[in-house]
Amino acid sequence: MAEPDGLYILHTQKPRFLTKVESNTFEVIDDIDSMLEYYKGDSSKVEGLFKRLSDWYKSYKIYNNGNRQVYGKN
Repeated sequence: MAEPDGLYILHTQKPRFLTKVESNTFEVIDDIDSMLEYYKGDSSKVEGLFKRLSDWYKSYKIYNNGNRQVYGKN
């Protein structure tokens, strides 16, 4: 996974997974724990997890880069 410009997020609480961020979308690279099994087949909980991940990532970018870069302003 040596990728100089790649950004990865490792979710260390169950369900554990590694995701790659590309254009503000997330691609699961490795699901250490099956998300559907963890949430007993409830896909709405998986969707909620990724919604929270998206919210966290936006906050992270705002904190580190300022509001302008997150929302495409110069």
